[in-house]
Formats: sequence, structure tokens, C-alpha cells
Amino acid sequence: MTSLRLGIDEAGRGCVLGPMVFGACVIEEQDVDLLRSMGTKDSKRLSAKRRRSLRVELEATVIAWRTVAITAEVIDQRSLNDIGKDTIIDLVCELRPDVVVVDAPVPPRGIPAYQGELERRLRERGMPSVQVIAENKADDTYPCCAAASIFAKTTRDERLVELAEQIGIDLGSGYPGDPRTIAFLKDSWQRDQNFPAWVRTKWETVQRIMAESAQGRLF
Repeated sequence: MTSLRLGIDEAGRGCVLGPMVFGACVIEEQDVDLLRSMGTKDSKRLSAKRRRSLRVELEATVIAWRTVAITAEVIDQRSLNDIGKDTIIDLVCELRPDVVVVDAPVPPRGIPAYQGELERRLRERGMPSVQVIAENKADDTYPCCAAASIFAKTTRDERLVELAEQIGIDLGSGYPGDPRTIAFLKDSWQRDQNFPAWVRTKWETVQRIMAESAQGRLF
């Protein structure tokens, strides 16, 4: 009997603009080498052009795939780890693999507890037989997880492009270290004393811009 492997990874975890996107990819265990031969690897190690072309190839090859976008509003209200675990459990219950491989967003010492919680929650959802593999940098080791990272990253990039086109401003990468992203945030706050709904306002970057603006008005 063929074993199904589900890889799950996310993109945009540290962004200050736009959604965090989870990607999920189901493959047959026997197709691991096929994905490797296609050049499937962690999305961060691929150019944007190659990610887009490889995604098309993967869509025609894998058993199933999904993306789930978590909005900035939700991220402002909940912890990223809680959101991630809820999303992973929902995807496993929907796609029903034999094995799920997760790129664990916790330090190495925290992985046993993280994996144990996923296993406990799957038992509670009636799926005790699913094997859980949680590792740091799983997208470097498991092709199903690398493919999931490609689905997540390409979807996340598309969303950011759509937002930039809607307002006619170059938003950059959406990460706090990008000068274009910071310039947009500063201009937005200075102009409107507010931010669009897709800005993660609880992020330290945004809080600092607000605080510096308030301090500037006092002097």
C-alpha cells in the first residue's frame, strides 16, 4: 500500500505586511526522488522566476496541495505558534496523510514538546495513526516540505504584489529590514495616523514608528 506524505511549511512569518501563508503538499512516498530530480528545494534557495515555474510543474505532479493565508488582523490577535498548530491540524485532518512533515518553528530543544502536542491534538481529532515528523529546516531535507514552501512562498508573493498594485506603491518585500517597507509604513502613519488592515500593527517595527511619531509631536 502506498504511503502518503504531507509536507507543511509557511512563508511570511516575520513579515510586517500582508498575510502569513501556509503551504501543504501531498505526495506518494515513492515520488520523493522524482521531486528531487525536478529541483524541488527550500523556496528561499530558488529565484522568484524558478519558484513560479516549479510551482506549475508541482501542481501537475503532486497528489494534492493547499495554501492557507492568515490575515494580519488574525496575527495581531493570536500567537504565531498557536495559529500554526491550529492550521497544521486542520490541514492534516483535511488531507489525511500517513505521515506529516512539518518545518518546526521552535528551537531544537523545543521540538519534542512541539511534536508531542501535534500528536496529542491529532489523537483528539481521531487521527492517532498519523506519524508526525517535526524538524528544523525540514524544507531542506524532505521534498514534500520543500514543495509546500514553494506553494506558500509563491502565494505570499502574489498577495503582496496585489496589495502593492491596489495602492500603487512599491511595498518592497514586506519585511522589517526592507527600506521600502519601512518607508511605506512611515509615510502611511504620517499621512493618515493609521495603517491599512493588512499591516501587522502589533509588530515592534510598527509600534516603534508610532512611538517615534508621537515623540516628534511633543518637541
